[in-house]
Amino acid sequence: MTFWKRNILPEDDAEVVCSALQDVLVSLIDLGLQGKQAHWNLYGPDFQSLHEKLDAIVETARMSSDEVAERMNQLGIAPDGRRNTVAESSPLENYPTGFQPVPEALHLVGDRLHTAVETIRTARKTVADPDPMTEDLLIAISQQVEEHLWMIQAQEHNVAGGEASKLP
Repeated sequence: MTFWKRNILPEDDAEVVCSALQDVLVSLIDLGLQGKQAHWNLYGPDFQSLHEKLDAIVETARMSSDEVAERMNQLGIAPDGRRNTVAESSPLENYPTGFQPVPEALHLVGDRLHTAVETIRTARKTVADPDPMTEDLLIAISQQVEEHLWMIQAQEHNVAGGEASKLP
């Protein structure tokens, strides 16, 4: 049941849209947390550039998760960004503990960005028909996350000596 008495969308549509947004929300929250974990535990050549890039990724994840949560509020359904919810439902693999060399961190971060992009794109398809406004929001977020993925992959390619990245 939606919270607001003057709903923007029919209740069934709001539930479908917010379910998709909830998936994106936990992915973005987790991306931000894992980005900081990578930021703190990085070493090796090209440290500085990746260290700074990770801050930009974290900022995008945090700002975007706020936009997603606020859209859910606008539609009358409460977002759930609690730690247990994020831990239990994020599609991102856990980031490993300990220090990671730059080449490994690039690979790990690239994989997590790729998973986040897939989650956002899937949600975009789900919300397109019932709520084009939310689709626009997800397109804008996806563009930002995909730009980070592109830059990480370019840096990964450079660090690997010109080898193509090997995403599953």
